[in-house]
Amino acid sequence: LDSQGHRGDVRALAISNDNSMILSCSYNGIKVWNANSGNCLRTCAGGYGLCCTFVVGDKYACVGTKNGAIEIYDISFGGRIHVVEAHENAVWSLRPLPDGSGLLSVSGDGNVKFWEYAMLTSSAAAAVGGEEGKALSLDNKRSLKMPEDVLCVAIDNNGKYIAVGLLDASVKIFFADSLKFYLSLYGHKLPVLCCDISSDGTLLASGSADKNLKIWGMDFGDCHKSLFAHTDSVTQVKFVPKTHYLFTTGKDGLLKYWDADKFELLLELRGHNSEIWTAAVSSGGEYCVTGSHDTSIRRWDRTEEAFFLEEEKEKRLETMFDSALDDANTNGSAGGGGKDGDGVDLEGSSSAAGTKNQQTVSAADSAIDALDMANHELERLEEHQAQAKRSGGTAVAPFVPNPLLLGQDPKAFVFSTLKKIKSADVEQALILLPFNDAVKVLSLCEGWLESEPLESEFTCKVVVTLVRIHLDQIQVTEGVKPLLTRLQALMKPSLGRIKAMIGTNKAAVKF
Repeated sequence: LDSQGHRGDVRALAISNDNSMILSCSYNGIKVWNANSGNCLRTCAGGYGLCCTFVVGDKYACVGTKNGAIEIYDISFGGRIHVVEAHENAVWSLRPLPDGSGLLSVSGDGNVKFWEYAMLTSSAAAAVGGEEGKALSLDNKRSLKMPEDVLCVAIDNNGKYIAVGLLDASVKIFFADSLKFYLSLYGHKLPVLCCDISSDGTLLASGSADKNLKIWGMDFGDCHKSLFAHTDSVTQVKFVPKTHYLFTTGKDGLLKYWDADKFELLLELRGHNSEIWTAAVSSGGEYCVTGSHDTSIRRWDRTEEAFFLEEEKEKRLETMFDSALDDANTNGSAGGGGKDGDGVDLEGSSSAAGTKNQQTVSAADSAIDALDMANHELERLEEHQAQAKRSGGTAVAPFVPNPLLLGQDPKAFVFSTLKKIKSADVEQALILLPFNDAVKVLSLCEGWLESEPLESEFTCKVVVTLVRIHLDQIQVTEGVKPLLTRLQALMKPSLGRIKAMIGTNKAAVKF
């Protein structure tokens, strides 16, 4: 097993200040990656990391672990140099202070702690392998006790406010210098799992286990907008620096890109096969990285290619439509066979081989449109003929056919429309036809069998499929049985001719 990647969930990611390195942590330690080449630069064994960050000019890394400790790693040395017993419960989030003097940590024990960077003594540093007798440590300077478990923390670029997301589904904002209470944000129905503050300090975004993304104003604490962001818990939210654009990730395995001013979803990015736990954005917004339960780290680069919101909305609607059809197909075929009149599964019976999808729905719509145009054209033709008879020899304007029929006879136009449907989708398209349209197609099949002898096989397939689908209604509908009798009389000799032709060709090949 020489793979460079993690063997378990990628729980947290961080990007260095110069955007050249990516830090990732998992259940058994951390890895440092080259952001450009994707090569693994360092692998360090450690505890179960839940959050991580670069500190002190990207020379060190701090990792918050599941057992409540903060582990300090020397990036150049490539090893763990110090472990600070910081909390009594899991450390859920770490944030460096804007002035670079220390960092913030929050935990399930309800404490928000401010740490200041310190250096170990020469002897202690040498004992843990520090370079030239120096090694980083952390000193706890201040603490803030919360009534609930603290799951996330954010601090604005000016270091004026800190925001914490709590287990009671609220977000509380405090002044960073005095730790006095400022605002309380209520609206989420389930615990707040992530939050972030925009670079200009005017907006706060929070994501929750209730699947919603909320945009708040930092001045009055008003909720600007609540958005249904993901189909499962929102696990991470990150603003793009110096903008009001933001990324969200969720347990549904999607990365989404939002405009927090217009409250619009701009892009929906798919790539992971499982839950996405974390995301990080480069300082210039050139790229974003995500870590997932599928053990992979993906980098998403910003390109110069333009995209259009309407097209993206159409793509999302098509995806939702296809997924709904897939669910319906799955539920419909769960029995593994057909059903009798009482709805009881008939074991071993066959069902439709195709599946309903957007192509088959579009094919059924085109067939219905063709039938409507053909019927309208036939009505116009009959009206013109009746008008010619009533004129009593007086000249009548010539009949002008519908240009949408492409110069074809109405019956031939419907036939060519059905022939354009892929053979694998014909059955599903016919299933979607209403009964009245199905009867119209059956009446047209009579003329097709007489005028298109070489296409008898296709016509017979259409007849048999429609009869099988609508058998119950056909039995109680007057006027259809005589039509089926005439079709039966035409189908047998037509198929006989095809059989004879195949036999002749087969004999010729053997000869």
